Amino acid sequence: MRVSRLGRRLKVDFAQVLSGNVLYFACQWLIVVALAKLGTPEQVGEYALGMAICAPILLFANLQLRALIASDVHDQFSLRQYFAFRLLSLVIALLVIAGIAVVAGSTPPKAAIIMVVCLAQSLDYIAETYYGWMQKYARLDRMARSQAIKGPLALTALCVVMYLTHSVLWAVLGLTAARLAVLLAWDARLGYTGGSSLRFDRDFFRLDGNPRFLGPLLKLSFPLGVISMTGGLSASIPRYFVEAFRGSAELGIFSAIASLLSTGTLVVSAFGQSVFLPVAEACARLDQSAFRTYVAAAAAVGAMLGGAGVLVAATFGRQILAHLFRPEYGLRQDVFVQLMIAGSASFAACAAGYVVTAARSITPQVPVLAAAALAAVVVCARLVPKYGLNGAADAVLVAALVQLAGTAVIVWRVDRQLRSLRLAATELGGGRSAVEAGIL
Repeated sequence: MRVSRLGRRLKVDFAQVLSGNVLYFACQWLIVVALAKLGTPEQVGEYALGMAICAPILLFANLQLRALIASDVHDQFSLRQYFAFRLLSLVIALLVIAGIAVVAGSTPPKAAIIMVVCLAQSLDYIAETYYGWMQKYARLDRMARSQAIKGPLALTALCVVMYLTHSVLWAVLGLTAARLAVLLAWDARLGYTGGSSLRFDRDFFRLDGNPRFLGPLLKLSFPLGVISMTGGLSASIPRYFVEAFRGSAELGIFSAIASLLSTGTLVVSAFGQSVFLPVAEACARLDQSAFRTYVAAAAAVGAMLGGAGVLVAATFGRQILAHLFRPEYGLRQDVFVQLMIAGSASFAACAAGYVVTAARSITPQVPVLAAAALAAVVVCARLVPKYGLNGAADAVLVAALVQLAGTAVIVWRVDRQLRSLRLAATELGGGRSAVEAGIL
């Protein structure tokens, strides 16, 4: 009966998160479309420049704090502490980005757009803090509703302001205002936590005169920031080599085809967010059986998505690429199939990565992703000059296989730890916690 209830809960959570992610992702993609329709190519470039400068720095500053909050079942840190840490990391990131804009010699209008884009993205990361809290309290429905409200509202605000002013700066300011409104009116309302009385008052922002929690929290979250940046770098390496050896046109074809992998990434992300709290709870109970169930589910998600992608690419790949993009894209069906095969390994690795992150096995993921990035560099250096896009697709596959193998080793280590601790607890007749054992 308990397994049946758990299965129903996971299905409901997965559906809610997936629907919110899909809608929000679609709205994010439509921002570029709207700017292209309502503005000039130069204005689209201004927005893209802002995103390109802000994304890597903010990705590191994010430090995947949402994952830590959602898996903090023993209340190691309070929401006030997480929130203060988030604000501090984002302020530092904003200062770094401002310095880059000045050093790069950007004109004042371009510098202003960069900073406004940075502010808009920062609000998303502040919302992520509350999303982690919602996951911790098993309120994924609130998170999905937040995304369902914020995505269309921000897109509408950007379109209206862009239509009226023909200014990217004012359009992004409109988008920022919409995100801020949802953050204050919906995300920051903590009534669903029951006994929580946190409010936006002086006490909320005060560090209680004791900032000593910053060190331990930074130590815990720093590897997650490195993981985010390293994972993004691994995905970008083939693009660097294609640009260097084959030119911008070939890079455009490769990037367009590779963008179709994002559909599977959305599903994997929804799965990962849905299992975060259950996995953390299972590890806290030293429930090895439940942990293995979620690992098996991660493998199944990767296999099903990858298998479906390969089948579709092999059967209808030419038609899909020609209709989505242009006829010349359809000539590279072979690359599409190669990337879908790579996606099978990548989806499984990413899904399992959510599981081990929820189990708080974080630091071991850094060398795994570094090895994947190194493998991508080696394969690209050898194959891209000779085989072009096919060589780049091979590099994506090798990097995904390295990541999958490394993640499997981490899963095995966590499973062994759970087994050892469960046996030790049984022998002692007590309930040694996973926190004390260093798993969580």
